[in-house]
Amino acid sequence: MIARGNERRLSFVVAVLAATVLAAVLTASPASAQTLVTTTSTFTLRNGDTVTLVQTYVDGVQTATSYTEATPAGFVVLQRDTAYYPNGGISSTTEVRTSTSAYQTTTVTQYDENSVIHQQHVTIVSAGQTIAEQFVTFDAAGYVLTQETRTLTTQPDGSQVWDVTTETWSSGLLVSSTTNQYPIGYDFNAAPPAANTPPVVDTPPVVDTPPIVDSPPVVDTPPVVDTPPVVEQPPVVDQPPVVDNPPPVVETPPTRPGEGNGDENHQHTGAPGQTGNDERPGNGNGDSHHEHSGHGGKGKAE
Repeated sequence: MIARGNERRLSFVVAVLAATVLAAVLTASPASAQTLVTTTSTFTLRNGDTVTLVQTYVDGVQTATSYTEATPAGFVVLQRDTAYYPNGGISSTTEVRTSTSAYQTTTVTQYDENSVIHQQHVTIVSAGQTIAEQFVTFDAAGYVLTQETRTLTTQPDGSQVWDVTTETWSSGLLVSSTTNQYPIGYDFNAAPPAANTPPVVDTPPVVDTPPIVDSPPVVDTPPVVDTPPVVEQPPVVDQPPVVDNPPPVVETPPTRPGEGNGDENHQHTGAPGQTGNDERPGNGNGDSHHEHSGHGGKGKAE
C-alpha cells in the first residue's frame, strides 16, 4: 500500500471540549418510518489538532462514521469516512491524508459482508498532479490476488512516462511480475477500440428442398462362406539348360568296287563294278579272236 505522512493517534486522555449533538429525524413513507440519529463529538489531540467524529445510526444500527482531523490553523490533515453493513461489519472506508508539503494520499477500501478486505485503490497527488496509483484485489481469505502499481517517472531527457508493474499472487506468494511503460497522458480507463463490424451480407434465397425419395429395401447380405485354406505352392526349380545333342556319327565303311569279273568269294561295296555289256571298241587291227562292240574301231593305217 502506498502512503505518505504520519498518522496521528487519537488520545483518550484529552478532555472532551465539545458537547455531543443528537438529532432525530423521521424519514421514508408513513408505512415504514425510520429513526435517523447523528452524534457529533469534538476532541483535542496533544499536538493541538482538533478531531471531529460524526456517527450516524438508523433505527439504532450504526451506518456511517466520519472522522476529521485539522490543525489549529484549520488545515485538514486527515479525513476518514466509514460505511457499515446492517450486521455492523465495515462495508467501505475512504481516507484522505494531506501533508503540508502538498502531497495528498487517498485510499479507498472495500470489504465483503464478512468484513474481509475485497479490493483497494490508492492515489497520490502532488501539486494537483497524480504521480502514483495502486490497484489491489484480494481473495475470500484476504490474500492479495492482483496488484497493479503505476508510478510517474521523469526520464533523463526531462520527459515523463508511466512505469506500470503488474503482479499476480497466490495464497500470499508472488507468482509473476511484469513492468511496462506508457506515455504521460495515457488513458488507462479508456475502453479498448471497437473492432470493425463486418458488412451485413444479404441472406441467399431459400431453395425448396427436393422431395425425399424412399430408400430401396435393404437386401440381406448372403452368408459369408469360409474361404478354403491356401495351399502353399512348391518352389519352382530352375530347369537345366537344354543342350543340343549332335546326331550320332555313322562310320561309312570303305568302298570296295568290283572288277566286273563277278567274283563271289567276297563282298563289293561302293560304285557298281564293271558289267558284261560294257562297250569294247576295237583297235582297228581286225582281231578275230574276240568280239568288238561300240563305235567303229580304228581303221588300218593306209
